[in-house]
Amino acid sequence: MRVTGGRRLISSTRQPMNQHTVNTKIACLSLFFSLVAFNLSAGEKWVFAIDIIRHGDRTPTAELPGDDPAIWREGLGKMTALGMNQEYQLGTNRRSFYAANGLFDAEHPPGIICVFSTDFDRTRMSARFFLKGMLGDTPATRAIPIRTRIPIDIRQPLSAPNSTSAAWLMVPTDRPNYSDLLEKYVYSTPEWRATNAAWQSQFGNWSRETKLKIHNAHDLITPGDTLRIRQDRHLPPPPGLSPSDAQAIIDAGRWALAYQYETQLGRVTGKALVEKISEYLAAAVGDTTKTNPLKYVLFSAHDSTLLSALSALHSPLIAPRLPPYAASLRFGLVQTGSGFQIVVNYNDGADHPLANPGSPDGKWSLAQFQNLAAQ
Repeated sequence: MRVTGGRRLISSTRQPMNQHTVNTKIACLSLFFSLVAFNLSAGEKWVFAIDIIRHGDRTPTAELPGDDPAIWREGLGKMTALGMNQEYQLGTNRRSFYAANGLFDAEHPPGIICVFSTDFDRTRMSARFFLKGMLGDTPATRAIPIRTRIPIDIRQPLSAPNSTSAAWLMVPTDRPNYSDLLEKYVYSTPEWRATNAAWQSQFGNWSRETKLKIHNAHDLITPGDTLRIRQDRHLPPPPGLSPSDAQAIIDAGRWALAYQYETQLGRVTGKALVEKISEYLAAAVGDTTKTNPLKYVLFSAHDSTLLSALSALHSPLIAPRLPPYAASLRFGLVQTGSGFQIVVNYNDGADHPLANPGSPDGKWSLAQFQNLAAQ
């Protein structure tokens, strides 16, 4: 970890994790979290929690020219059996953690859990397998609706007038002004310009080898992802693309995706979701009469969702770090003898508490978190 301006940033010194080992690492952490409940003191209890999860392992979202479609038997952008297991293991990890902290157990009455997902098969399925791991494969668990719309006013019932697309909050690229934001916050930065200039001589060669139009590093994000998935499955690069150039495109694409959310773009695109999380936490604090049974909210989304949310929390991942499959960002509302505190944790196979630098125990008051969300 390195500290910049008082905020913890995830350093790029660690090598990217092998995506196919994430589920094993998450399973190992389950025992740890059942024994260590985020440094809670005696008498403290979790009363509300929110998770943002990235979907599990998937196939590429786009083929490369000349690819054999039969390679991706599940279809493009679909979660694999490995991805299902990753989300199930993440859910079992949460089962141990939340049970240890007294939030809820497998016996959950209706209304205690609310689930939102972007409108993709892989994120909806991820939510379903996560819930199965966390709550067990029961009729009550299977009956929990997975919603693709989020309430504008969380105090009111979800209805057509009181809802917005989950994509607007959770998919940065779904914003209608996303291209303008890239120009304003990313393409104009000295680091982006210098990096693109360093790679400029390669763009023509990579365009010929991939049969794609590559003009800048942003154009490498999707083909780099496809090549990385081929690499994970021990598939050779397509004909005409050398292994060294394939690796260079993978690395460049990873950097381009991570860097754009490391900038002010991430704070802008992640702000709305962090504010919504702040609203849920504030409502839980204000529910002194316990009239609302809601105790837990799940957002099932993408790597870009986590990247932008972390940036909005002033703890961006530093390029080329990216959230692996089944990475998560967890928010907990903890009741203490003197009131409520908020704890925030990012997990990418290792545990990264996002501490409040102004607090001796690293936790946030509601007012501090609301101020952070509003920045």
